[in-house]
Amino acid sequence: MTAGITLVAVALVGAFLGEWIGDRFKAHMPLLLSFGGAFLLGLCFLHLLPEAFAMNATAGRWVIAGFLLQIGLEYLSKGMEHGHVHGNRFGLLAFLSLCLHALIEAMPFGLDAAQMAHDHVHDHGHGHHHHHVGEGQWALLAGIALHKLPVALALATILKATVTQRSKRWVWILLFAATPVFGMLIAGSLPQVPSVFGALNGILVGILLHISTTILFETADGHDFNARKLMTILGGLLLSWLASPH
Repeated sequence: MTAGITLVAVALVGAFLGEWIGDRFKAHMPLLLSFGGAFLLGLCFLHLLPEAFAMNATAGRWVIAGFLLQIGLEYLSKGMEHGHVHGNRFGLLAFLSLCLHALIEAMPFGLDAAQMAHDHVHDHGHGHHHHHVGEGQWALLAGIALHKLPVALALATILKATVTQRSKRWVWILLFAATPVFGMLIAGSLPQVPSVFGALNGILVGILLHISTTILFETADGHDFNARKLMTILGGLLLSWLASPH
């Protein structure tokens, strides 16, 4: 419930920023993207990937599947998942790509991680290797929220440039904002077993690895990797380390 409300609210805030102060806010987008990308990258290696393998021994296959899936989604969305608005025009395929991305990344929040961790420990007869499973959900929620803000801003900016009626623009925005809730509901209908949790985490890792590395290795305006961007990236990595279970 909390995760769903948070993700919907973040999407609406990002859309508000894109609708009313998008041009002024876009000047700060590179640093926001760099911080969010570094935070997500750190979460992938420090929290999500170990957790996925703890619950599903074949998680690596799901990571590759998620990585390839994100390549396909970005082909349709033209990079809006990491804030790109390079002359894009609003299109149904791009919108569906963004919604599918938002649906998948919210699915782990619809699973009962605590119960699955308990079942996994019980099945293995010990509790000292897997007690961290599910404990980093707040860190993951913060990472997804940091990522969703510029995505919603990019979507609102493109809608503003191509859809003249504000009411129609906000219908599309509300549909996008509500998508994570549907992802969580779908996940809740899946078998609540550790292997499913590990598989979904693996897909999420693949998606987030593609997005975070794309953000971090894209050149900034003027092709300068300046000190501010470096410090922002280091700050995101440090925060991910502090936020991950130890």
